[in-house]
Amino acid sequence: MRKALLVAASLSFFAVSAFAQQPTRSNAVSVFVSDIGGGRSSNGTSFYADFGVALDHMFSHHVSAEVSVTSERSNSSFTTFSPSGVPTTIFHSDRLYPVDATVSYHFLTDSRWKPYIGGGVRYVSGTVSGSGPLGGYRFTRRSTDPEVSGGITFQFNPRLGLRFDAKQVVNNDHSIITDANFKASVGLSLRF
Repeated sequence: MRKALLVAASLSFFAVSAFAQQPTRSNAVSVFVSDIGGGRSSNGTSFYADFGVALDHMFSHHVSAEVSVTSERSNSSFTTFSPSGVPTTIFHSDRLYPVDATVSYHFLTDSRWKPYIGGGVRYVSGTVSGSGPLGGYRFTRRSTDPEVSGGITFQFNPRLGLRFDAKQVVNNDHSIITDANFKASVGLSLRF
C-alpha cells in the first residue's frame, strides 16, 4: 500500500512540473453558430443556423489544438417533369456532423484582440435521405480532407471571449455531401 501511495505522489509531482509551463486557463470550450441564413415562404419568414461546440487546449502561449463538431441540416425540394408532362416533386434532406481537428498558432498582442492561424483535417459523415415517385432512399458517405483555419478572438476578460473563425477545406472531393468548402462561424469561448 505504501509503494502505491509513493508512486502516486511521485507521478503527481511529475504531472505538476510537466504542466507548469502551460498558460493559465489552458482549456476552453466554445459554442458557435455558422451558416446563418433566412428565407421567405408561404409560411412566413424563417431563419436558420448550424451550431456546434469546440474544445481547445493551449500547449503554450502560441500553440493550441482544437476539436470541434458541428450539426448541419439542409432540406430542399425540386420539381421535374416526366416525359408525359406530369410534374414530380422530390424531397431531399441532409444531416451532417463535420468534425474538425486543428492545430493553431496564436500571435501575442497587447490588446484584447487575439488572432490565430492554423491547419488540420475535417472528417465528414453525411447521411442523405429523400423521397420521390419511386420511393425513399438513404445513403451515407464519409470523407477526410485537409483544411486551413484562422480567426480572431475578442477577450472580454481572461475567461470569456467572442470568437470569429473561418475554415477552408483544401482539395474537397466529396461532391455527394453538401458540406461547404468554406465555413465561417461566430461564438462564445469560455477559458478554464
